[in-house]
Amino acid sequence: MKPGLLTIPLLLAFAAVHAQNQPIQVPDDLRALVQQANTNYPTLKQQQQQIQAGEVRVDIARTAMRPNVNLNGNYTYVTPVPQFAIPINGQDVVAKLAPNNNVNANVSVGQTIYDFGRTDAAIRQATDNVQILRRNFELTQQSLAYQVAAAYYGVGFLQRGLIVQDSVIRTATANVRLLSTRLQNGDALQYDVLTEAVRVKAAQNRRIEIQNQLERQLAVLIYLTGNPQPETSRAIEQFQLGVQSGTVSLFDLNGQFQTAVAGNKAVLLAQDQVRAAETDVLVINRAGQPSITFSGTAGYKNGYPLQVEKLRANTAAGINFIAPLYAGKRYKLQNQAAQLTLNASRYAVENASAQLRQSIAQVNADIRSNQTRLANLETQVEQARKALQIANARLRNGVITNVELQSAETGVEEAELGRLNFQYQLMLNQLELKRLLGENLF
Repeated sequence: MKPGLLTIPLLLAFAAVHAQNQPIQVPDDLRALVQQANTNYPTLKQQQQQIQAGEVRVDIARTAMRPNVNLNGNYTYVTPVPQFAIPINGQDVVAKLAPNNNVNANVSVGQTIYDFGRTDAAIRQATDNVQILRRNFELTQQSLAYQVAAAYYGVGFLQRGLIVQDSVIRTATANVRLLSTRLQNGDALQYDVLTEAVRVKAAQNRRIEIQNQLERQLAVLIYLTGNPQPETSRAIEQFQLGVQSGTVSLFDLNGQFQTAVAGNKAVLLAQDQVRAAETDVLVINRAGQPSITFSGTAGYKNGYPLQVEKLRANTAAGINFIAPLYAGKRYKLQNQAAQLTLNASRYAVENASAQLRQSIAQVNADIRSNQTRLANLETQVEQARKALQIANARLRNGVITNVELQSAETGVEEAELGRLNFQYQLMLNQLELKRLLGENLF
């Protein structure tokens, strides 16, 4: 058996089942594992918090048009202060022009009346950022579901591979016993017995390799779902020995590509980033606009002649107009940078669409290739089994060499494991196609 037959392609870990003619039913235990992953996966929790923070920033942006009310208080001791003496009734009376103890307490109100669209642009910018966060959350959630599915089906594939390998070990062990008996009767050589015993050990080592990969897949499931004992009892049912796989239809790139573009999460994220970049340009354009605000105060203060120490009620109200005149080309440069970012975002959409077309074309090629090879292996498995039956019969009759027997056993082993491998690869191809189309796992 070639080691490559058991290598689980990690690049296809973000996959799900998509058979247009015979859709694969998602087992209940896989459905439960995906739900556990959605509940426990730390990255999803982190992104949910980021979305909530983004929604709060939208509310913060809206507060720019709301009034600000502040309670202000100030005390200052000043000495000396301007003063002069006035003779009254033969005595000099000191008159102060300013108090030593300066007190000012008031409530101030500030309100933006009109800012020529700056607040509306800031609200739109915050809303666009929330949409990007939500799209990233959807993308992570989708990828997580397909990672769980790929690991789940990998467990089933490896469990079925263990069954095949156990069959190989039983057959080789029985041959060792048979050859040992023939050695005692003088019909075989010690070399034949040792060679077959080596084959048993090699088969046992391959079983250890499969078991190791199975444990690694279970470790992936535990990490993704947060469940220390993930339920995978039905995973092995997806890979039946001697059962032919249904035909999988290829995706029509020429006729249905726009449908794929409309559903692909990566393309949708790139489109959201374009809208956010357009809003950034709008925000920069309105940053240099004037603003009209209202301000007012009401409170008490002293310092009024002629009784400078006495607190008196005081109020003030006014309209403020601020128009930026010169900022050292800051706004112009910021606008230039925002336009370049917008252009880059538009190219990113084109790139995401091109990558989607390439990925679907590659999946179509893999599906076509794996289906053809799987069909060829169906015949190869049947022929290898018949060849092994004939070889075992000839071995019992003593008319076969040990090399011929090993060749027959190896043929069955590689054919069975090869068919399982291509069934698994075809399932991953279907999963990947479903993911690229933006479809939910269930």
